[in-house]
Amino acid sequence: MSGQSKFVTLVDMALSLHKGPLDTFTIHGTQSYHDVFARWMYTLSTKGPEDITIKLTSGPKYKIPSSLFSISHLYFLYLKNCSISLPKKFEGFKLLKVLKLKVFSSTDSDISNLISSCPLLDSVHLRYFEGINCLSIQAQAMQILEIEGNFENLCVNAPNLVNMYLRLDNIEGYQSVPAHGDRKSYLKQTFGSPTCLRTLNVDGSFLTYLSKGCMLTKVPGVFDHLEVLCIERCLWRWTEVVAACSLFQNAPLLSELDIWGYPRPEAFTRKGIWDQDETEIQAPKLDHLMMITLNDFMGLDCEVALLGLLLSWAPALEEMKIIIAEDTTDQRVFSATKKLLALPRASTKAKIIVT
Repeated sequence: MSGQSKFVTLVDMALSLHKGPLDTFTIHGTQSYHDVFARWMYTLSTKGPEDITIKLTSGPKYKIPSSLFSISHLYFLYLKNCSISLPKKFEGFKLLKVLKLKVFSSTDSDISNLISSCPLLDSVHLRYFEGINCLSIQAQAMQILEIEGNFENLCVNAPNLVNMYLRLDNIEGYQSVPAHGDRKSYLKQTFGSPTCLRTLNVDGSFLTYLSKGCMLTKVPGVFDHLEVLCIERCLWRWTEVVAACSLFQNAPLLSELDIWGYPRPEAFTRKGIWDQDETEIQAPKLDHLMMITLNDFMGLDCEVALLGLLLSWAPALEEMKIIIAEDTTDQRVFSATKKLLALPRASTKAKIIVT
């Protein structure tokens, strides 16, 4: 008997011999089990589990059968390498609190309906998806949202949201585009409703996505509680700075800013300070910003220029921490650090630490 056949036999035995309800079901596999998957899911649905994790990573995506969507007592669901198509009579998971989908395909309407039909949903994680262009998240109880993938439009309506992570996979997919006033506001579309958001993590591509449209100065109430902002994979484009400043303008209580560069060999050949001729910005008020960290510092002029702007905008700043990237020459860093230390500061107690 092959290893695959033994695995199928073991799963069949475990499901058939277990009497009564099943609290937790977890299955991992690297072989292909498409021919028996629907049978497993039907048998599983008769056990009424509360916690399901399915990670079958080999071959094409597994089509989740309608039987799984009939399980009424689910509170945790993690699916990887799957295709999701909701049955017409789907009534939602009324007790579900955590939804994790990774490497999956679906449609705009099915994902929107899945999330909105789970009234107790507290945590949603969507990573590496296909078939979704306009991602609409409507979840009244949700506090944690993680999205990592590619999309054309994003709309989040989650008034109790506390922590959000947004990352566009294709970092080169959103080129620098001048912002024009006659376009829609991607900022308002994405964050158009008030939230309890305290921590926001975005990447440079998402900032460029926001800057494609008209950047509004204020979106009332949406970031009134935001304290920590992390920007990953910063490409040092002016469009990123424009979008980041729009976030700053909407975050009156922002106290900590964490920036991660995206060190690449071609970055060292860039000249000038971004492409500043595209858009003028209004200096944001960062009255509560006390801590700034720049990771993967390469000693570029654009890095120094951005840090200079932040120093001039933050009157309460206490510490700016610069963490040097690997493979950066000492001479370049020394020269950049010398420029940085000479820049004026709005805060008399701001310390600059280079490590």
